[in-house]
Parts: sequence; C-alpha cells; structure tokens
Amino acid sequence: MKKSILFWLYFVLSIVLAVYFSVRIITGQMGRGPISNVQNIITRGTSAKDAEIIKMSVGVSDGTNLRSIDLHQLNNRVANIPGVKKSAVRRLPNGDIAIKIQKYRIVATWSDGEYFYPLSADGTKINTPSTERNNNSIVFRGELPENLTDIINHVSVISKDIDYIDYIESRRWNLHTKNGTVIYLPEQNPEIAINKINTLNHTHKLLSRKLDIIDMRDNARILVKERK
Repeated sequence: MKKSILFWLYFVLSIVLAVYFSVRIITGQMGRGPISNVQNIITRGTSAKDAEIIKMSVGVSDGTNLRSIDLHQLNNRVANIPGVKKSAVRRLPNGDIAIKIQKYRIVATWSDGEYFYPLSADGTKINTPSTERNNNSIVFRGELPENLTDIINHVSVISKDIDYIDYIESRRWNLHTKNGTVIYLPEQNPEIAINKINTLNHTHKLLSRKLDIIDMRDNARILVKERK
C-alpha cells in the first residue's frame, strides 16, 4: 500500500514538473513569460573591468526579448572589442546570455613613432593606443613576423639599453639602442650575436660608447662604425 502511494505521488509530481517546464519552454519560444527576456549577461574569462566593457559593447540590457537578439551579430560585437582573440555567445535556458572570451597575451609594444600599441606574441597590434611608453616593454617598429617570442626572449638580456627593434627585409633584425647605436643582427642565430653584445657590454661598456653602427652579420668579426 505504501509503495503504491509513493508510486502515484512520484507519478503526479513528474507530471506537474513536465507541465511546468513545458509551459516555460513554450512561453519562452512565444516570447512570453520571464525567461523570454534577458535576465543577466554573464561574462566568463574576464576581469571585472573587462566585463563592464563587454556589457557596454554588446548593447543588450536586462529585460530585452531573448528571441529578438541575433547571437551572431552579438558575437561579432564582442570579437571587435580591442584585445579579444576569440569569443563565444550562448543563450541559456534560464534567460541569461553567456559570453566567453579569450584575450591576446600582450608581450611587447608596437609604435608608429607617435603612439604605442600593445602587441601580442603573434604580432597582432591591439587597437588601444597610448601616447606614453611603458618603460618595461620591448618596443617594435615597422613590419613584423608572425612570431615574436624568440626575438623577445633573446633581446631581454639587453632590453634596458634598447630603444626599439625593427624587422629588416622580412628576414633579420636591427636593434636601435637608447644611446643612438644601430646593431645589425645576422639572419641566422641572432641570439649568439646578442649574447656577444651582452658580454662586451658587461666587460667594455660597449652600449655606452658613441657608436653609429655595430655590425654583427659576419660571424668571424664585429664591424664597428664610430660616431663622427
């Protein structure tokens, strides 16, 4: 008898829940009821500051009809926020809009001579320019290859003396020092040349001298042109 009562109790409860959720789904599809409107915009993978920027950029306020929102268009708005590498937008069953982003990893700075742009490891310039230079950042100018990781790691040993770096003929690097010297690095194994410069700088203060050019392209010798 007890088992029979429990069976019918669970049966009725399941019917009630099925009807409840069916009604919510139907009203949502018809654009009626509380879940037919945006309840919250949830951001994932972001800081509090980034979350506010995203919410302002998508232009969707709480209470907006869910079915009136074009998720593809919404995702395009998120993807166009400076610094966003990848993004995804989902409509959740409870009426929330979930936005997930992946940001570029900033490793350096690119400059046009007037403004400074954050720069990712794959050479992407983030469109948030500043007129002020970050003194702790390595600065690049001109064209860039698709991967900056190696040159940044190599130059880090003398970065405090480097004003900026430029890519020559899409095959090798020049280092411009804060003292006004241009260092010509070889196309192959530039890290060996940089380590030589670092050693000579420690022993002979090379980067403090009044030199126009230090040419490291010949592995057998270093060519130096003094400043007139």
